[in-house]
Amino acid sequence: MAIGGSQYSFGHFVEPIKDSFGWSTTQITFSLSMLALGNFISPFVGMMIDRYGSRNIMSFSLAVFGFSYLARVFMSGIWHWYFLSIVQALTVVGSAALPPGKLIGMWFPQNRGKVLGVTVMGNNFGGMAIQPLVAFLVSLYSWKMGYAVIGILGILVSIYSFFIVRNPAETLTASSSDQESLEITPASYTLGDVLKMRSFYAIVLGVVCGSFTYSALLPQVSHHLIENGVTQATAAVALSLFATCGMAGKFLFGMFSDRYGAKLATIIDLAGQAVFAALLVYAGNGIPIWLIVPFMGFFFGAYGALYNLLVLDSFGVKHFGTIMGFVSIAIAVPAFVGPIIAGQSFDQTGSYATAFFITAAIFAMGASVLVLVRTNEALPSR
Repeated sequence: MAIGGSQYSFGHFVEPIKDSFGWSTTQITFSLSMLALGNFISPFVGMMIDRYGSRNIMSFSLAVFGFSYLARVFMSGIWHWYFLSIVQALTVVGSAALPPGKLIGMWFPQNRGKVLGVTVMGNNFGGMAIQPLVAFLVSLYSWKMGYAVIGILGILVSIYSFFIVRNPAETLTASSSDQESLEITPASYTLGDVLKMRSFYAIVLGVVCGSFTYSALLPQVSHHLIENGVTQATAAVALSLFATCGMAGKFLFGMFSDRYGAKLATIIDLAGQAVFAALLVYAGNGIPIWLIVPFMGFFFGAYGALYNLLVLDSFGVKHFGTIMGFVSIAIAVPAFVGPIIAGQSFDQTGSYATAFFITAAIFAMGASVLVLVRTNEALPSR
């Protein structure tokens, strides 16, 4: 919720920040590219989670995330903007990117699609509840008040996580055979195993393509709608609807994944994102936003659960943190390139249309490459 609320709210800060400091849209959105840096520490964070569990890493990461947003209130130069963006990039990995998949895979091995879908609804709830609040505060007071609220929320969630989060090994007193039954997976591959598999590289490429949704599309949706003639209040309501439908997408696609597998679910999801990312160009300018935004939110939201489930289904939960950490290195590409595509599209053409069309084509390519994935691939010869 805390991380998702900040991402959904990004577009509400663009114009106020431009007015306060005179920075261009490209300079502002380039801060989103800093998120790519967090992906490079993902393998280390993933190994720490596999070895020591999630609680301390989650709590520390969320605390730093909160304080970094509070610090934005005092920034006065663009280097402050970029430095704090780098700090936030390093905290997302240990708070929202890696721990949920590991924890849900361990606690709920037989219906993890549905449960992970419910868990990552927090991201959409942030868009549904936090984003309108931030939009209201920015319009009524200032961008500083919006950042302060996000920072305080991060700190509160950090404290909550420290007292709530547990790993099965910390609380269960079952025999070793019962503990092993927590992992009902087709196989439990090591990092060395998966690096020899063609399916691993197909998944990496598919995840890279799907992850453009977070960098080249989501942060720009509200700004895009406003530029298409939608009022800021209406854009905030539309983003809330976008997030609400994303919650439905997570739950329904999670159930579909439990029954038919994460591979098929992810292919369908990326195909849906491709169609509605292209149609989103015309939302509010020829096509009613209430027709396009809900469907785009539905498919967008589902992806947040599916790419974790795809890795879990393919490689097991035991070394999920380490394997997902290495997959996350590749996500640095869309995290870095996506905001640049979006910023250049707007600065050069006055619209995000070019960026959205490019993103739609990338989604279609991701859906195509995932056809090559074999979710029960045999262990490679040693």
